[in-house]
Amino acid sequence: MNTDTLFPTSVIGSLPRPKWVIDLLLRHQRGELSDVALDDAMDNAVAFAIGLQESAGVDIISDGEWRRIGYFEVFAQRVGGFRRAEYRTQALAPEVVPDTGLSPPQQWTLAEFQQALAAAPMTYTRPIAADGAAYLRRTAQPERKIKVALPSPHMVGGRLWHPDFSRGAYATRRDFIEAVIPVLRAEVLALRAAGVDVVQFDDPWLCFFVDPEHRARFADPDAEVERAIDDLNRVVAGIDGIATALHVCRGNRARTVYANGDYEPIMPALLRADVDQLAMEFAVSQAGDVGIFGAFPTDKAIGLGVVDVRGEIADSPDLIVARVEKALAYLAPEQITLVPDCGFAPTSTNPISLDEAYQKLCAMTEAAEILRGRYG
Repeated sequence: MNTDTLFPTSVIGSLPRPKWVIDLLLRHQRGELSDVALDDAMDNAVAFAIGLQESAGVDIISDGEWRRIGYFEVFAQRVGGFRRAEYRTQALAPEVVPDTGLSPPQQWTLAEFQQALAAAPMTYTRPIAADGAAYLRRTAQPERKIKVALPSPHMVGGRLWHPDFSRGAYATRRDFIEAVIPVLRAEVLALRAAGVDVVQFDDPWLCFFVDPEHRARFADPDAEVERAIDDLNRVVAGIDGIATALHVCRGNRARTVYANGDYEPIMPALLRADVDQLAMEFAVSQAGDVGIFGAFPTDKAIGLGVVDVRGEIADSPDLIVARVEKALAYLAPEQITLVPDCGFAPTSTNPISLDEAYQKLCAMTEAAEILRGRYG
Protein backbone atom coordinates (compact mmCIF):
# COMPACT_ATOMS: atom_id res chain seq x y z
CA MET A 1 0.00 0.00 0.00
CA ASN A 2 2.70 2.47 0.99
CA THR A 3 5.30 4.02 -1.24
CA ASP A 4 8.98 3.56 -0.44
CA THR A 5 8.74 6.80 1.54
CA LEU A 6 7.80 6.81 5.21
CA PHE A 7 4.52 8.60 5.92
CA PRO A 8 3.35 8.71 2.30
CA THR A 9 0.56 11.11 1.43
CA SER A 10 -2.55 10.46 -0.61
CA VAL A 11 -5.80 12.04 -1.57
CA ILE A 12 -8.98 10.15 -0.71
CA GLY A 13 -10.12 10.77 -4.26
CA SER A 14 -12.09 13.82 -5.30
CA LEU A 15 -10.91 17.37 -5.84
CA PRO A 16 -13.28 20.33 -6.25
CA ARG A 17 -14.58 20.48 -9.82
CA PRO A 18 -14.22 23.87 -11.53
CA LYS A 19 -17.43 25.13 -13.12
CA TRP A 20 -16.13 24.46 -16.60
CA VAL A 21 -15.61 20.79 -15.68
CA ILE A 22 -19.15 20.57 -14.29
CA ASP A 23 -20.46 22.23 -17.44
CA LEU A 24 -18.76 19.58 -19.59
CA LEU A 25 -20.36 16.79 -17.55
CA LEU A 26 -23.79 18.40 -17.74
CA ARG A 27 -23.50 18.96 -21.50
CA HIS A 28 -22.68 15.28 -21.89
CA GLN A 29 -25.69 14.31 -19.79
CA ARG A 30 -27.92 16.46 -22.01
CA GLY A 31 -26.56 14.75 -25.13
CA GLU A 32 -24.69 17.83 -26.33
CA LEU A 33 -21.28 16.11 -26.09
CA SER A 34 -20.45 12.62 -27.34
CA ASP A 35 -18.57 10.16 -25.18
CA VAL A 36 -15.46 10.72 -27.30
CA ALA A 37 -15.70 14.50 -27.09
CA LEU A 38 -16.16 14.35 -23.33
CA ASP A 39 -13.17 12.04 -22.90
CA ASP A 40 -10.97 14.35 -24.97
CA ALA A 41 -12.04 17.40 -22.98
CA MET A 42 -11.62 15.57 -19.70
CA ASP A 43 -8.10 14.46 -20.58
CA ASN A 44 -7.13 18.13 -20.66
CA ALA A 45 -8.96 18.81 -17.41
CA VAL A 46 -7.51 15.81 -15.58
CA ALA A 47 -3.99 16.83 -16.58
CA PHE A 48 -4.57 19.96 -14.49
CA ALA A 49 -5.86 17.92 -11.52
CA ILE A 50 -2.79 15.69 -11.74
CA GLY A 51 -0.48 18.70 -11.87
CA LEU A 52 -2.12 20.23 -8.80
CA GLN A 53 -1.49 17.12 -6.71
CA GLU A 54 2.06 16.68 -8.00
CA SER A 55 2.84 20.32 -7.28
CA ALA A 56 1.52 19.86 -3.73
CA GLY A 57 3.85 16.86 -3.35
CA VAL A 58 1.20 14.17 -2.92
CA ASP A 59 2.61 10.64 -3.33
CA ILE A 60 -0.55 8.68 -4.27
CA ILE A 61 -2.80 10.65 -6.59
CA SER A 62 -6.14 10.35 -8.35
CA ASP A 63 -7.71 12.04 -11.35
CA GLY A 64 -9.68 14.22 -8.95
CA GLU A 65 -12.74 12.14 -9.91
CA TRP A 66 -13.43 14.87 -12.44
CA ARG A 67 -14.80 12.44 -14.99
CA ARG A 68 -17.89 11.87 -12.83
CA ILE A 69 -20.44 14.14 -11.18
CA GLY A 70 -20.69 11.97 -8.07
CA TYR A 71 -19.02 8.92 -6.63
CA PHE A 72 -21.87 6.45 -7.18
CA GLU A 73 -23.68 8.00 -10.19
CA VAL A 74 -20.83 6.83 -12.40
CA PHE A 75 -21.85 3.22 -11.80
CA ALA A 76 -25.30 3.86 -13.29
CA GLN A 77 -23.85 5.94 -16.12
CA ARG A 78 -21.37 3.31 -17.28
CA VAL A 79 -23.22 0.07 -16.54
CA GLY A 80 -26.25 -0.82 -18.64
CA GLY A 81 -29.68 -1.38 -17.09
CA PHE A 82 -30.35 1.98 -15.45
CA ARG A 83 -32.73 4.78 -16.37
CA ARG A 84 -34.04 7.90 -14.77
CA ALA A 85 -37.09 7.69 -12.53
CA GLU A 86 -40.12 9.36 -14.07
CA TYR A 87 -42.13 10.15 -10.95
CA ARG A 88 -41.49 12.88 -8.42
CA THR A 89 -44.36 13.09 -5.96
CA GLN A 90 -43.73 10.29 -3.48
CA ALA A 91 -41.15 10.62 -0.72
CA LEU A 92 -38.52 7.98 -0.10
CA ALA A 93 -38.59 7.29 3.61
CA PRO A 94 -35.56 5.83 5.42
CA GLU A 95 -37.34 2.88 7.01
CA VAL A 96 -36.22 -0.64 6.14
CA VAL A 97 -38.51 -2.54 3.80
CA PRO A 98 -38.52 -6.19 5.01
CA ASP A 99 -37.14 -7.69 1.80
CA THR A 100 -34.43 -5.11 1.22
CA GLY A 101 -32.23 -5.23 4.30
CA LEU A 102 -30.80 -1.81 3.46
CA SER A 103 -32.12 1.70 3.21
CA PRO A 104 -30.82 5.23 2.68
CA PRO A 105 -29.65 6.91 5.89
CA GLN A 106 -31.63 10.07 5.18
CA GLN A 107 -34.89 11.00 3.54
CA TRP A 108 -34.70 12.03 -0.10
CA THR A 109 -37.45 13.04 -2.49
CA LEU A 110 -37.71 11.20 -5.77
CA ALA A 111 -36.68 14.37 -7.56
CA GLU A 112 -33.21 13.75 -6.12
CA PHE A 113 -33.30 10.21 -7.49
CA GLN A 114 -33.58 11.42 -11.05
CA GLN A 115 -29.99 10.44 -11.81
CA ALA A 116 -30.83 6.75 -12.32
CA LEU A 117 -32.31 3.63 -10.79
CA ALA A 118 -31.97 -0.03 -11.74
CA ALA A 119 -34.64 -0.78 -14.34
CA ALA A 120 -33.31 -3.80 -16.28
CA PRO A 121 -30.72 -6.53 -15.76
CA MET A 122 -27.27 -4.96 -15.62
CA THR A 123 -24.78 -5.28 -18.47
CA TYR A 124 -21.08 -4.59 -17.97
CA THR A 125 -19.88 -3.79 -21.49
CA ARG A 126 -17.36 -1.00 -20.81
CA PRO A 127 -15.18 -0.07 -17.84
CA ILE A 128 -16.55 2.18 -15.11
CA ALA A 129 -13.28 3.98 -14.41
CA ALA A 130 -10.48 1.95 -16.00
CA ASP A 131 -10.35 3.93 -19.25
CA GLY A 132 -9.75 7.15 -17.36
CA ALA A 133 -7.29 5.37 -15.09
CA ALA A 134 -5.17 4.41 -18.09
CA TYR A 135 -4.83 8.11 -18.95
CA LEU A 136 -3.96 8.88 -15.32
CA ARG A 137 -1.19 6.27 -15.40
CA ARG A 138 0.23 7.62 -18.68
CA THR A 139 0.16 11.22 -17.51
CA ALA A 140 1.24 11.07 -13.88
CA GLN A 141 4.91 11.22 -12.99
CA PRO A 142 6.34 7.67 -12.94
CA GLU A 143 7.25 7.88 -9.27
CA ARG A 144 3.65 8.60 -8.27
CA LYS A 145 1.29 5.82 -7.40
CA ILE A 146 -2.26 6.18 -8.63
CA LYS A 147 -5.56 5.50 -6.90
CA VAL A 148 -9.08 5.00 -8.23
CA ALA A 149 -12.18 4.97 -6.02
CA LEU A 150 -15.29 2.87 -6.59
CA PRO A 151 -18.56 2.82 -4.65
CA SER A 152 -18.94 -0.21 -2.39
CA PRO A 153 -21.63 -2.80 -3.15
CA HIS A 154 -23.42 -1.53 -0.04
CA MET A 155 -23.50 2.00 -1.48
CA VAL A 156 -24.63 0.92 -4.93
CA GLY A 157 -27.34 -1.27 -3.48
CA GLY A 158 -28.57 1.41 -1.13
CA ARG A 159 -28.86 4.16 -3.70
CA LEU A 160 -29.59 2.64 -7.11
CA TRP A 161 -32.36 0.15 -6.30
CA HIS A 162 -35.91 1.16 -5.32
CA PRO A 163 -38.84 -1.16 -4.58
CA ASP A 164 -41.30 0.76 -6.75
CA PHE A 165 -38.99 1.08 -9.74
CA SER A 166 -36.54 -1.83 -9.82
CA ARG A 167 -38.54 -4.95 -8.95
CA GLY A 168 -39.02 -5.89 -12.58
CA ALA A 169 -35.27 -6.35 -12.94
CA TYR A 170 -34.35 -7.42 -9.40
CA ALA A 171 -37.10 -8.56 -7.04
CA THR A 172 -35.23 -7.45 -3.93
CA ARG A 173 -32.35 -5.18 -3.08
CA ARG A 174 -30.46 -8.32 -2.08
CA ASP A 175 -30.88 -9.71 -5.59
CA PHE A 176 -29.58 -6.43 -6.99
CA ILE A 177 -26.48 -6.44 -4.77
CA GLU A 178 -25.75 -10.04 -5.75
CA ALA A 179 -25.61 -8.82 -9.36
CA VAL A 180 -23.51 -5.76 -8.43
CA ILE A 181 -20.71 -7.80 -6.85
CA PRO A 182 -19.41 -9.45 -10.08
CA VAL A 183 -19.63 -6.10 -11.91
CA LEU A 184 -17.40 -4.43 -9.32
CA ARG A 185 -15.08 -7.42 -9.36
CA ALA A 186 -14.68 -7.15 -13.12
CA GLU A 187 -13.88 -3.46 -12.73
CA VAL A 188 -11.15 -4.16 -10.17
CA LEU A 189 -9.51 -6.49 -12.68
CA ALA A 190 -9.80 -3.83 -15.38
CA LEU A 191 -8.21 -1.26 -13.07
CA ARG A 192 -5.35 -3.63 -12.34
CA ALA A 193 -4.79 -4.10 -16.07
CA ALA A 194 -4.74 -0.30 -16.50
CA GLY A 195 -1.82 -0.01 -14.07
CA VAL A 196 -3.72 1.26 -11.03
CA ASP A 197 -1.83 0.80 -7.76
CA VAL A 198 -4.72 1.25 -5.31
CA VAL A 199 -8.45 0.65 -5.68
CA GLN A 200 -10.43 2.24 -2.89
CA PHE A 201 -14.02 1.37 -2.04
CA ASP A 202 -16.00 4.27 -0.64
CA ASP A 203 -18.74 3.57 1.91
CA PRO A 204 -19.82 6.58 3.96
CA TRP A 205 -23.14 4.88 4.76
CA LEU A 206 -21.28 2.10 6.53
CA CYS A 207 -19.84 4.68 8.90
CA PHE A 208 -23.33 6.02 9.63
CA PHE A 209 -23.73 2.93 11.82
CA VAL A 210 -21.57 4.62 14.44
CA ASP A 211 -24.50 6.97 15.09
CA PRO A 212 -27.13 5.74 17.59
CA GLU A 213 -29.88 7.59 15.72
CA HIS A 214 -29.09 5.77 12.48
CA ARG A 215 -28.61 2.41 14.18
CA ALA A 216 -32.07 2.72 15.70
CA ARG A 217 -33.61 2.50 12.22
CA PHE A 218 -32.53 -1.14 11.89
CA ALA A 219 -33.74 -4.19 13.74
CA ASP A 220 -30.19 -5.58 13.70
CA PRO A 221 -27.69 -2.84 12.74
CA ASP A 222 -24.67 -5.07 13.37
CA ALA A 223 -25.99 -7.60 10.86
CA GLU A 224 -26.29 -4.83 8.26
CA VAL A 225 -22.66 -3.86 8.81
CA GLU A 226 -21.51 -7.47 8.67
CA ARG A 227 -23.40 -8.01 5.41
CA ALA A 228 -21.79 -4.94 3.86
CA ILE A 229 -18.31 -6.22 4.76
CA ASP A 230 -19.09 -9.71 3.49
CA ASP A 231 -20.21 -8.28 0.15
CA LEU A 232 -17.03 -6.22 -0.19
CA ASN A 233 -14.90 -9.25 0.67
CA ARG A 234 -16.53 -11.15 -2.17
CA VAL A 235 -15.62 -8.36 -4.59
CA VAL A 236 -11.89 -8.52 -3.79
CA ALA A 237 -11.50 -12.23 -2.93
CA GLY A 238 -8.41 -13.77 -4.51
CA ILE A 239 -7.40 -10.66 -6.48
CA ASP A 240 -3.74 -9.75 -6.16
CA GLY A 241 -1.49 -7.30 -7.96
CA ILE A 242 -3.46 -4.25 -6.82
CA ALA A 243 -3.73 -2.81 -3.32
CA THR A 244 -7.21 -2.47 -1.86
CA ALA A 245 -8.64 0.07 0.57
CA LEU A 246 -11.94 0.76 2.30
CA HIS A 247 -12.78 4.39 3.03
CA VAL A 248 -15.42 5.15 5.66
CA CYS A 249 -16.53 8.62 6.69
CA ARG A 250 -19.52 10.53 7.99
CA GLY A 251 -20.56 12.10 4.71
CA ASN A 252 -19.31 15.32 3.20
CA ARG A 253 -21.73 17.65 1.51
CA ALA A 254 -21.87 21.41 1.95
CA ARG A 255 -19.28 21.19 4.75
CA THR A 256 -21.63 19.04 6.83
CA VAL A 257 -20.96 15.97 8.99
CA TYR A 258 -23.93 13.60 8.89
CA ALA A 259 -23.12 11.11 11.66
CA ASN A 260 -21.67 11.38 15.14
CA GLY A 261 -19.82 8.78 17.15
CA ASP A 262 -16.49 6.99 17.32
CA TYR A 263 -15.74 3.81 15.41
CA GLU A 264 -16.32 1.36 18.27
CA PRO A 265 -19.68 -0.04 17.00
CA ILE A 266 -18.28 -0.93 13.57
CA MET A 267 -14.60 -1.52 14.31
CA PRO A 268 -14.78 -5.33 14.61
CA ALA A 269 -16.44 -5.50 11.19
CA LEU A 270 -13.95 -3.07 9.63
CA LEU A 271 -11.08 -5.23 10.78
CA ARG A 272 -12.73 -8.19 9.02
CA ALA A 273 -12.57 -6.43 5.68
CA ASP A 274 -10.16 -8.24 3.36
CA VAL A 275 -8.49 -5.00 2.28
CA ASP A 276 -4.94 -3.77 2.67
CA GLN A 277 -5.87 -0.39 4.10
CA LEU A 278 -8.62 1.20 6.15
CA ALA A 279 -8.98 4.92 5.37
CA MET A 280 -10.64 6.56 8.37
CA GLU A 281 -11.29 10.17 9.34
CA PHE A 282 -9.98 11.60 12.60
CA ALA A 283 -9.60 15.33 11.97
CA VAL A 284 -13.23 16.14 12.83
CA SER A 285 -14.33 15.90 16.45
CA GLN A 286 -17.39 13.81 15.53
CA ALA A 287 -15.11 10.92 14.54
CA GLY A 288 -13.83 10.18 18.01
CA ASP A 289 -10.22 9.50 18.86
CA VAL A 290 -7.30 7.50 17.45
CA GLY A 291 -7.33 5.68 20.78
CA ILE A 292 -9.72 3.31 19.01
CA PHE A 293 -6.58 1.52 17.80
CA GLY A 294 -5.66 0.84 21.43
CA ALA A 295 -8.98 -0.89 21.96
CA PHE A 296 -8.79 -2.63 18.56
CA PRO A 297 -5.13 -3.27 17.67
CA THR A 298 -4.42 -3.94 14.01
CA ASP A 299 -1.52 -4.51 11.66
CA LYS A 300 -3.49 -3.21 8.66
CA ALA A 301 -2.26 -0.14 6.84
CA ILE A 302 -4.22 2.90 7.95
CA GLY A 303 -5.10 5.89 5.81
CA LEU A 304 -5.09 8.31 8.73
CA GLY A 305 -7.49 11.19 8.21
CA VAL A 306 -5.54 14.17 9.50
CA VAL A 307 -6.85 17.00 7.30
CA ASP A 308 -10.28 18.53 7.89
CA VAL A 309 -11.84 18.87 4.43
CA ARG A 310 -15.05 20.50 5.73
CA GLY A 311 -13.64 23.45 7.65
CA GLU A 312 -12.88 26.65 5.76
CA ILE A 313 -9.50 27.17 7.44
CA ALA A 314 -6.61 24.90 6.53
CA ASP A 315 -5.04 22.93 9.37
CA SER A 316 -1.42 23.88 9.97
CA PRO A 317 1.37 21.37 9.33
CA ASP A 318 2.13 21.37 13.06
CA LEU A 319 -1.46 20.43 13.91
CA ILE A 320 -1.36 17.62 11.34
CA VAL A 321 1.93 16.37 12.81
CA ALA A 322 0.37 16.37 16.28
CA ARG A 323 -2.52 14.25 15.04
CA VAL A 324 -0.15 11.72 13.50
CA GLU A 325 2.06 11.59 16.58
CA LYS A 326 -0.98 10.86 18.73
CA ALA A 327 -1.74 7.87 16.48
CA LEU A 328 1.87 6.66 16.78
CA ALA A 329 1.04 5.56 20.33
CA TYR A 330 -0.98 2.75 18.70
CA LEU A 331 0.33 2.38 15.14
CA ALA A 332 3.80 1.87 13.68
CA PRO A 333 5.08 4.62 11.36
CA GLU A 334 5.13 2.08 8.50
CA GLN A 335 1.36 1.58 8.84
CA ILE A 336 0.39 5.19 8.33
CA THR A 337 -0.50 7.03 5.15
CA LEU A 338 -1.53 10.67 5.61
CA VAL A 339 -4.86 11.46 3.96
CA PRO A 340 -7.62 14.04 4.20
CA ASP A 341 -10.69 12.96 6.16
CA CYS A 342 -12.73 12.59 2.97
CA GLY A 343 -12.73 13.58 -0.66
CA PHE A 344 -12.83 17.33 -1.11
CA ALA A 345 -15.89 17.12 -3.36
CA PRO A 346 -17.65 13.73 -3.48
CA THR A 347 -20.46 15.50 -5.35
CA SER A 348 -20.27 18.35 -7.82
CA THR A 349 -22.10 20.71 -5.45
CA ASN A 350 -19.49 20.99 -2.70
CA PRO A 351 -18.61 24.67 -2.08
CA ILE A 352 -14.86 24.15 -1.80
CA SER A 353 -12.39 25.88 -4.06
CA LEU A 354 -9.37 24.35 -5.72
CA ASP A 355 -7.16 26.86 -3.94
CA GLU A 356 -8.48 25.68 -0.57
CA ALA A 357 -7.88 22.04 -1.48
CA TYR A 358 -4.37 22.83 -2.72
CA GLN A 359 -3.50 24.71 0.48
CA LYS A 360 -4.67 21.79 2.61
CA LEU A 361 -2.75 19.24 0.54
CA CYS A 362 0.41 21.35 0.81
CA ALA A 363 0.03 21.47 4.59
CA MET A 364 -0.36 17.68 4.66
CA THR A 365 2.77 17.04 2.58
CA GLU A 366 4.75 19.55 4.68
CA ALA A 367 3.65 17.65 7.79
CA ALA A 368 4.84 14.41 6.20
CA GLU A 369 8.28 15.91 5.64
CA ILE A 370 8.46 16.95 9.30
CA LEU A 371 7.50 13.44 10.38
CA ARG A 372 10.09 11.85 8.09
CA GLY A 373 12.74 14.06 9.64
CA ARG A 374 11.74 12.90 13.13
CA TYR A 375 11.13 9.21 12.50
CA GLY A 376 12.87 8.32 9.24
